[in-house]
Amino acid sequence: MILDGKKLAEKILKEVKEEIEQKQLKLKLAVVLVGEDEISKIYVEKKKKVCQKVGIGFELFEFAQDIEQEQLEKEIERIAERKDVLAVVVQLPLPENIDTDKILNMIPQEKDVEGFVSNIDSPVVLAVEGLLKEYNISLEAKNIVVIGKGRLVGKPVAEWLLNRGLDFKVIDKSEKDISSITKKADIIITGTGVPNLIKEDMVKQGVVIIDIGTCKLDDKVVGDVDFENVCSRAKCITPCIGGVGPLNIAFLLSNILTKTK
Repeated sequence: MILDGKKLAEKILKEVKEEIEQKQLKLKLAVVLVGEDEISKIYVEKKKKVCQKVGIGFELFEFAQDIEQEQLEKEIERIAERKDVLAVVVQLPLPENIDTDKILNMIPQEKDVEGFVSNIDSPVVLAVEGLLKEYNISLEAKNIVVIGKGRLVGKPVAEWLLNRGLDFKVIDKSEKDISSITKKADIIITGTGVPNLIKEDMVKQGVVIIDIGTCKLDDKVVGDVDFENVCSRAKCITPCIGGVGPLNIAFLLSNILTKTK
């Protein structure tokens, strides 16, 4: 079964749009993009289109790959201070010369909609939770494996599972023998950005796979999972396009709404 995140995202966005119109809200999202990362540009463009669709203002701030840390900090501070901006998103990843934690910590808590510096729920976690609930997939008494330890996926997903009191294992993309762990998994949640990391012979029949990884391979957008070959072994699986991505953006905008309450 293909887990259709796009369908659920449309439902959430409809509710967001209706509330904005009903309350006549004027909201604006500021997005900071540093460098020329292709996947980041794709996601920023998608955020822009969805904002326009539901009636949220959108402003993009682009900076060169070689911007200095100090200069970027000044720019983030300037953007965050703007009264017309309700929410600030720094598109990740940032260039290697930038201290990402320091930049994220400059976002005021009241303008954080990704859960990096406030207690607001991570849109990625909400997306995973929403998909599982929509398709009645239980995590209880399951062998759960999270692949990746990054800020966007691995860390918030692990915290969410821990808070739910569930048993799970977190492994890094550099793990020497990933397949020995993934073969035993009932549920795999992956977000490494390594193209086709998970192959057919690395999973068991009937596995549930939530693929949150996105990257480019030969000018094609692919996920962590070799979807075409793994699909036949999976009970449920998210596609790279139309899976978690649309839901992530939908919940991001839903989080913006919560800032008005």
